[in-house]
Amino acid sequence: MLNWKKIGWLVCMGMLCLALVAVVSARVAAANNYPDNMPPRPDKEEEEINQTTPTPSPIQDEWPDIDITLPQYAMVNSNKLLASSYVPDVSKIEGTYNMMFDTAALPHLEALIQDLRDNGFGVYVGGAYRSYSYQKQRFDGKCYNIALEMGIEGKEIWLLPEYQLAVAEAKKYTMEPGASEHQLGLAVDLYDKQYVAQNYDHMNQRFYEYLDSICANYGFIKRYPTRKLLLTGWDEPWHYRYVGVEAATFIMNNKLCYEEFYAHYVPDFEY
Repeated sequence: MLNWKKIGWLVCMGMLCLALVAVVSARVAAANNYPDNMPPRPDKEEEEINQTTPTPSPIQDEWPDIDITLPQYAMVNSNKLLASSYVPDVSKIEGTYNMMFDTAALPHLEALIQDLRDNGFGVYVGGAYRSYSYQKQRFDGKCYNIALEMGIEGKEIWLLPEYQLAVAEAKKYTMEPGASEHQLGLAVDLYDKQYVAQNYDHMNQRFYEYLDSICANYGFIKRYPTRKLLLTGWDEPWHYRYVGVEAATFIMNNKLCYEEFYAHYVPDFEY
């Protein structure tokens, strides 16, 4: 009596073997059948000898010889506050409505702005020097509005213990007085036009790509890039800081944030 199950299994195995032989044969034939305009791949040694692709320049690794104690290198944040008495020497930025910038660094900023204009970009200075009192005004206003949103009310609500909840929340959006680089007179917010909302995704990316490619030539760095948020604590890709050409070139070439650069010169710095 015939075992049809066994016969069926043998037939299937035979067909699979034939299919496997056909696939292997096709691959062997393809491997030996180069197009007329494509010579066989040389062996590895010959390929390396004939390599003509230029070797990329190494990342700059020689740290600039600078005096980190100079004002242009000052680290300013919530842990390193500027005194209310700190007032830099500032002058008006040409073409703006009373926007001020550090007098010594101003020619570098104006040259940067002119470069942008020469290459077809409009430039809007959205923020520059801010005094301690002005920053306090901004911060206090943010705290008060958040407190109202939280339902904290009273004649002198800033004296209420729960008001500190609003203060802590405000610090996520606005720098407290003394913590802003704008008080240094060396920071500037640059846009290609005036925006209703500060949403980087909706801004002109070509403008920032070009700005990032040239800013170091004039001594500026992108101070708070999105990719460094966990190190800087802020996501403000429109905020640029003057640190001088040497430091700026090193920072931008090596894709550092200023905290990483500063920590090299101040080993006990924490961020």
